[in-house]
This record gives sequence, structure tokens and C-alpha cells, in this order.
Amino acid sequence: MVSVVVETWNLDGELEPLRRLIGLLVPQLGAAELVITHACIPPVLRAELAGELAITWVELPLSAGYYEHKNRGFAAARGDVVAFIDGDCEPDPAWLRHLTSPIVRGDAQVVAGHTSYAGPLARIANRLDFPYFTHDRTRGTVRNFFANNVAFARAAFLGYPAIPCMFHGQCQVLALQLLAAGIAIHYADAARVIHAWPANARSWLEVRLLRGADTTSLLPHVVAHYAPRAPRLATGRLPALAVLATRAVTAIPHALRRGPRIRSLALVAAVSLVDSIGCIAAPAVYRQYGIA
Repeated sequence: MVSVVVETWNLDGELEPLRRLIGLLVPQLGAAELVITHACIPPVLRAELAGELAITWVELPLSAGYYEHKNRGFAAARGDVVAFIDGDCEPDPAWLRHLTSPIVRGDAQVVAGHTSYAGPLARIANRLDFPYFTHDRTRGTVRNFFANNVAFARAAFLGYPAIPCMFHGQCQVLALQLLAAGIAIHYADAARVIHAWPANARSWLEVRLLRGADTTSLLPHVVAHYAPRAPRLATGRLPALAVLATRAVTAIPHALRRGPRIRSLALVAAVSLVDSIGCIAAPAVYRQYGIA
């Protein structure tokens, strides 16, 4: 049995994206189970959203975070294969089949789908926010995944770790744990979802500052995995800033080759600047947005 877990933590009370997502999932589900986590959707609206569809609703406190929604949704799911998608994402028509069939066939234990933004700036924005790092080209495996588009065999899901002072880097830490455990992350390019852009400038600024802060928080986990004997100087704000600078430098040629050049370069510059501020001021950024 396959279960699909949808979290609504990042919808900020907006139900239209969830309504649209349910409509896109219905033709794909077949016998699959649909689990939706939420914090404050009243019963009457749940019934209206579900219609004739059987949905397992998992209610969490308002204080629950993004990855707590993921973990609780997995715990409530009954499937041997569990696929995750965010409430603000839109899957392609065959998304679920492409994402779960390698696990159903027994060819994989973890499968990462392809997450993308929409629009003319998608290519460069994807490179900044949704890069996939190759592990083994022959086997089609990658070193990382994103929690908005991934599927697990039940036995392979280790659970998203509870890490203080980290916004959305826990999926990258879990990927490192999977690699350390010898569990390959297969990549399914055809399992595509479109991720929503931030709703407004304020949301964009908040996300960027937190992503920059996560660069500092995530780096020690990456160094511990790939270079366990590296000195402590290899972690901290200066090395994290070097990572962001490298990302910007490597993104510039892609911005010049593809898409609207001026807007692409402006996006690289703006993202790099705000992410760097978040990196430098990581503790203050986490405090400001209640990440403890």
C-alpha cells in the first residue's frame, strides 16, 4: 500500500492551494491513502475539502514545526511506501507513479523527485534553492533530497531529526544519515512538482534570511560526514559565507546563458546578499522568527 502525506504547515491558513493540490492528487491516488496534517482546519472545512475522498486528518498543535508535521504524518500513514509533498506544491499528472514505483518494484528504498519553481526565472532559482548533488551517475542516485518531494520505504525512513536552531535543513541532515547507513537516494526526474514562490516580499525576505542562517547550521553536519577529521575552523560563519560565495560565482554563468539575463543576475545578487546577511546574523535571525 502507498500513502501520500501532505503537510499544511506552510500554508498560513490559506486553503486554496490545498484544495488545488487535492484536485491534482485525486486522479493519481487509486488505492493509495491520503494523509493531511494540519493545525487549525475546522471539521466543516475538512469535510468540504475531502468531498467523497477518504482522508486521514492528523491534527497538531499550532506550535508544531514543518518537520514535526512530516514525522507525525508518517506515523499516521499505513502504507509500506510513503510519499511526501507540501501543501503549496503542484504535482505533474504522473508524479506519484514515478516517485513510488521504484520502491514498489523493490529497486529502491528512497526516491527523490524533481522540485522546481515556475516561470522564466525557474532555472536559476532552482539552481540556488533546489540543487541535486550526484552520488552515482550509473545508478542514478543523489546525495540529497527535499522534503517536499520524496518517497520512502517504511523501513528506510529514519525520521527527521529534531535540531535546534535550524529552519529547513533537517532533510539535508537526514540525507547524510541515509548515506552513512548505506541507504541510496534514487533520483526520479520525471516525478516533478512545482513549488510555490514566496507570497510576497516580506515572506521572501524571511525565507532568505532563514536559508542563509541554515547555511551556518548545516555546515557542521556536512563537514562531519565528508571530512570528519577537518579542524573546527572548517565550520562557522566564514566557511559558510565561502559556500554562499561559491554558489553565487557558479550561478552567474548560468544566469548569463539562460533566461532573462538581467533579472537572473539580479536574482542571484539579491539572494546572495540576503542569504549572506542571514548567515552572518544566524542567531539573531533564528530568534527573530522563533526558531529555537
